[in-house]
This record gives sequence, structure tokens and C-alpha cells, in this order.
Amino acid sequence: MTTELVASIGFVIASIVGLLVVRRRVPLEQLMEHHEVAGVCFAVLGGLYGIILAFVLVSSWERYEAARAETVFEASAAADLYRHAAGLSEPAQSQLSENILSYLQSVVDDEFPAMANGHASDVTQRHYYAVWSSIIKMRPTDAWEVALYQNTLEKLDDFADGRRHRLLYIETGLPGVIWIFLIAFGVATVGFTYLFGMRRLLPQVIITVVLAATIAWTLALVHETQAPFAGGLRVSDRAFQVVLNHLRHGSVENELAER
Repeated sequence: MTTELVASIGFVIASIVGLLVVRRRVPLEQLMEHHEVAGVCFAVLGGLYGIILAFVLVSSWERYEAARAETVFEASAAADLYRHAAGLSEPAQSQLSENILSYLQSVVDDEFPAMANGHASDVTQRHYYAVWSSIIKMRPTDAWEVALYQNTLEKLDDFADGRRHRLLYIETGLPGVIWIFLIAFGVATVGFTYLFGMRRLLPQVIITVVLAATIAWTLALVHETQAPFAGGLRVSDRAFQVVLNHLRHGSVENELAER
């Protein structure tokens, strides 16, 4: 978020400097002559840009929320697989339980830091394959285990879908041409405020600052939410930590109850 903050402040300062340069070089009377035409153009440009910017922000926020939902869904599916393991016979029960716990721990320790740098973790991927392998290699015989195995395979698909969808949100989904449009027309929208001549400079400076800051911070939010697992506004690994702590706490309780 530091980069976005610096860029936003720089944009606001540049907007003020641009206004001061125009007011110094262009007579006030000349600016006031174009109020009517400039007002119409500014209304059209500002209105259109505001609609597009709002649409992109909402779309980006929905992307962020979807990434967070996939994270919760994946962690929940992993917890369900762990619970299914309790109904299996040995050694399948121990293997699946250990592999799921190792996977969850690796997601917290390895994958989330890796996603902050824009890629997945090879270590976590190996733990993921281990979970798959421990289930696919099962050969249940009695009716109870066959029924449980079928449900476990369905939950395994949910687990895989959750991980796959989470990884798809690592990189930004906004095309470069859209960024060029948003930045270029954001500058143009702020620049249109220079065409209005107000006898007192301070109110016009305030108007320009508010408009420039609004556009800059909106673009910063769009940039942050486009990459949900990187930056200051990132999806946390809390869902995996909560599930991991719950499963380990539950395992200790089960061991004590058996004793």
C-alpha cells in the first residue's frame, strides 16, 4: 500500500502544481469566458468517467470477496476431509489426517507468503498431491467404508476446486488497456478543472485536490483488490489458521478421551 500512497500523494501535488501554472499563465477573464463550454464538457467527461470508475471498483471488490470466499471454502473442505478420515481404517486414517494437517500448515507457512510475491508454493503443491494420493490409493471393502469413500471423493473435488480457484486470483485480472484508460482519463478529468476561473484561488485548489484525491485513492483501491493476496489489503490466511488450530485441538481432545 506504500507505493499506492506515494503515487496518490504525487498525483494530488501534481494536480495542484498544474492548476497554479495555468492560473499564473492564463488570465482569469479568459478562463471565465469558457465556463459554459467547459462546464458542459466537464459534466459529460466527469459523469462518464465516474460511471466507468465505479463499475471497475465494484468489479474489483467482487473479485476480492470471491478470492476470500474461495479461501474459506478450501479450508472448510480440508476440515471435512480430515473429519472423514476418522471413519477410515488404518493406515489410511493416519495417512490422510497427517497429510491434511501438513497441507494446512504449508499453506500458512509457505503458500501465503509465496502468493504475496505473485506465485504458488511448490512445497504446498507437493503436500496437495500427497492428500490426493492418500485418498486415491484407498481400496475400501465393507459397505460403510465404500459409502464414506464416495462422499470423501466428492469432498476431495471441492477441496481441489477451492485451491484451484484460489490460485487463479494470484495475478491481477484487469487488462493493461483498462489501466491506461483509467489513468489517462483521470488526468484529463482533473485537468478540466483548470479551465474554470474562480476569483478566489483557494476554493478552486480545494476542489481540484478533492477530485484528484478521490480519483487517486479509487484507483489505489482498484489496484489493491485486483491482486487479493498481495499488497496491504490482502486476503489473510486466517481461515486456514482457524481450521488448523481447531483440528489439532480436536485431535488432542480425542487422544485424551481415548486414554
